[in-house]
Amino acid sequence: MKNFTVDHLNQEHFSQIIPNAVILILYIFIGFLGNTAVLFVYTKDMKNVFSLGRLFIPFLALSDLVTLLFNGFVEFQTELQTFMATTDGLIFCKFKMFIGLVLVIISGCLYLAIAVHRYLLICRPHLTFPSRSQKLFILIVSGLFVFGISVPKFIFSGFAKVIITSKKTSNQTVGAYLCGNDERFENTLGSNIYNVLLIVNSCIWNFILAILYIYVGKQIYKRGNHIKSNTYVKDDRIYTSTGTRSIEIVENQGPKPMLVKQITMRSIKTFIINNRLSWMFIIMTLLNVICYTPKLVLDVQHSMDRYFFLNKDDSTFLILSIADNLYLLNNAINPFLYGFFDREFKKRFTKRLCFKCK
Repeated sequence: MKNFTVDHLNQEHFSQIIPNAVILILYIFIGFLGNTAVLFVYTKDMKNVFSLGRLFIPFLALSDLVTLLFNGFVEFQTELQTFMATTDGLIFCKFKMFIGLVLVIISGCLYLAIAVHRYLLICRPHLTFPSRSQKLFILIVSGLFVFGISVPKFIFSGFAKVIITSKKTSNQTVGAYLCGNDERFENTLGSNIYNVLLIVNSCIWNFILAILYIYVGKQIYKRGNHIKSNTYVKDDRIYTSTGTRSIEIVENQGPKPMLVKQITMRSIKTFIINNRLSWMFIIMTLLNVICYTPKLVLDVQHSMDRYFFLNKDDSTFLILSIADNLYLLNNAINPFLYGFFDREFKKRFTKRLCFKCK
């Protein structure tokens, strides 16, 4: 009988993980088409709508596209060749772990920037926005934060040796290397402190996002109720309870709450856009938290125990692998949320890319 080699081990592993590989391909394919379409439409047709609260959408689409392509292909390559025969690719291993985390943190910073922007736009509309020098300072601090959090990942990443027994061929065992947490730092004080910092940072991040969007939601609800109690619609016109002046509505959509007291067509349109965009960003942020949390938890577990995935039965291993890549779903699904919530984007997307649609 031939010796059981690392190549045989990788083939055996991939046969167990085919469903996850198929899901990864779908993430990459759908996300690439969706985010590319978003960037194309914004570049061609929506340059003049950034002031209506859509400023961050093209940047988020670009971040989603880069993250999906890099991390998606890295994850797929890992499924194809999980185990290494040697440690020759140490630098590549370190860089792909480091860059992957940098992209995820940049995405998180964008979600925080969106939440702060929503809060200022909805809850503090008269507050002066940061000057150019202040924006530059914020950008520099954000960059230092991203690399400060990510650099230890480069240090702690590396290869860990594992001894694997074949599940298909009896009495066959082989030694191989896994790219992940360097075995020298496995369950050490420094590595554990870093893992705790990642978890604490994620909790603080999510708490800040939750507080900001709670204020945004309360303010929208409060002002909506106030306007509803002071306006009514008759014959496609809006009337205030304090006067007889009316304003024509282009589309018969019924009464709409507003973010400002003066009832004008511009204020109505601004509120409708900001209202829908705010709920869109809230749902996107919630999905981001839901999709990324399993990745964080599983990465911490794996960094503490190199056999965390390997000592599970086939069904559990497959479920954990799918959960580990769930964060890529967030990068792939965002373009569909843009189309569902943003009618202006949907209209221009249909006009630009749907050749058979009117």
